[in-house]
Amino acid sequence: MENGNKINLLQMQQYFEKRMDSLKIISDLELTENEFRSLGAKLRALTFFSGSENDIEDYMLSVVVYNIYSLIYAETADDFDAAMWMVINKSQYMERMRLQMYKDVFHIYGLQTFDVTTPDLKSYCKQLTAIHAGIPNQEKNQFFELLEQHLDCEDGDDLYAEMYINLPIRTRFIFGLMDASSRKQIFVKYRNMMIDVLSGNYTKEQLFEKYQKMSKSAIERCLTWSNAKKTSCAVAYV
Repeated sequence: MENGNKINLLQMQQYFEKRMDSLKIISDLELTENEFRSLGAKLRALTFFSGSENDIEDYMLSVVVYNIYSLIYAETADDFDAAMWMVINKSQYMERMRLQMYKDVFHIYGLQTFDVTTPDLKSYCKQLTAIHAGIPNQEKNQFFELLEQHLDCEDGDDLYAEMYINLPIRTRFIFGLMDASSRKQIFVKYRNMMIDVLSGNYTKEQLFEKYQKMSKSAIERCLTWSNAKKTSCAVAYV
């Protein structure tokens, strides 16, 4: 999105809605930190002046996007509740209804890419938010360097345990919000994707097709990271 500070909330919402058809992971929107902060300011202004349930429901996709990027950019004190209720007025009578609206966004746009099974509504919303935040762009290369050292580990739980202490700080926090089953699936997919990238046998489009539920940005950045390593090694041997 360009000129996030110059467009209104409705235009931002419409932009998000158009992009949802081509996304599986919401962080592939790749909002800049300035765009994220502009979105938060516009959402807070909306709820301050109106606060009606219709307005909140109409803009719930924007609330979801804001919460996901709150994890990525550490806007709040590492707390889903702080992000959620920063832009929606919290009411003990309406809390469950608003959380249900939040959950429904993932269903409406076909973004339930992992089977989160917790019966607790808030936990469900928190875990889906973490899954769609994924690995922040600023930490992806560090994550790839670490993952490369553990490609012989095939079990997702063991892989996470081996990498945990050295994971980048935001990535470690985000993965900590996920349920064990989703986290295991994600680590296995990242491992398998990296093996395919390093093999050099797949184009970007083939990787997109093979890993349809993964972040396209993560695949692209892994390819860029791998190519940079190859170039660096080639220069070193000259």
